[in-house]
Amino acid sequence: MSYNPYQNAIPTGTFELTSPDFASGGALPSTAWGSETTAGDSPALTWASLPENARGVLVTVFDADAPVPGGFWHWAVVVPADGGGLAAGAGTPDGSRLPGGSTALSNSFGVAGYVGAQPPAGTGTHRYFVAATALDVASLDLPAETSLAMLHAAIIPHTLGRAVIVGTAAAAE
Repeated sequence: MSYNPYQNAIPTGTFELTSPDFASGGALPSTAWGSETTAGDSPALTWASLPENARGVLVTVFDADAPVPGGFWHWAVVVPADGGGLAAGAGTPDGSRLPGGSTALSNSFGVAGYVGAQPPAGTGTHRYFVAATALDVASLDLPAETSLAMLHAAIIPHTLGRAVIVGTAAAAE
């Protein structure tokens, strides 16, 4: 499948997004996988060359190849723009490893934290779109139960730039 969830997004500027844990287009590290007993650890992320007026960064992780309509959101969090990135494991459900002033929103599991890759057996290789969207606001003042569709509608007037890297995870056969 070649679906790119950002191909129809409103055009915006770009900046640099990297991870020391995986190369874009490469496999997610095993620590970023979830299981029946653990959520897994969110990968470390680093951003640079943010737009000048950026005050917040929305970080999302989306499985475009999930075998459900509309894909599957694994993480959504707004963090202060001045931190330069997030450490590995920052996406804990209690938010204790996020920078002060961060706001986590519920993902497709209904958890306000990162839930790692868990591609169902027989569904092939999944692409996990890790996006960082620079915002002109530090927070969005949205309730934690806000849908991810509403979140993305709410950021339209605040978006200054976006960077995307893709990690992969192959399902067991």
